[in-house]
Amino acid sequence: MNHPPDTIPVLTDIIEDTPDASAPVERTRQFMEEIEAHLTIAIHEQADELVHNACREMEALLLEQVSDRLRAELPALIAGILQEHFQGPERPH
Repeated sequence: MNHPPDTIPVLTDIIEDTPDASAPVERTRQFMEEIEAHLTIAIHEQADELVHNACREMEALLLEQVSDRLRAELPALIAGILQEHFQGPERPH
């Protein structure tokens, strides 16, 4: 724009963009892509760790429950097998 120094541009004047006006937009877009990639990796790693921990906890709980059940049922199972072995199969009267 070539205005004499004593004139003020009015709203009807066209103000041209500078050639580097798209550079900040491009840098912002690139920055956002980098943040998205970093967040994706961090969130995936955290979710993966949480799932693995939950699986280990569930496995430990299941093992404990099975062990407790076996401990509770084993004496009756052994007694039944011993009784059947020494007395023979039960016969109806």
